[in-house]
Amino acid sequence: MIRKPVNPEQLNLLQQVFDQACAEHRIDKASPDAEALALILVNSLQKGSDDKEKLSALAEALAKSR
Repeated sequence: MIRKPVNPEQLNLLQQVFDQACAEHRIDKASPDAEALALILVNSLQKGSDDKEKLSALAEALAKSR
């Protein structure tokens, strides 16, 4: 599957979802867990998942599974 570039609106969305997940689950933004979370969120968005609720659910699941 081709990965699409991330536009500014999507980047803002990713930042919101990432920040919320880190705050709710006390993830240090400089940690390997945060880096993995960010990578997975970006990859998911690039593959076409740009719905905030879906990305938030993914972030929640990832944060709980660490």
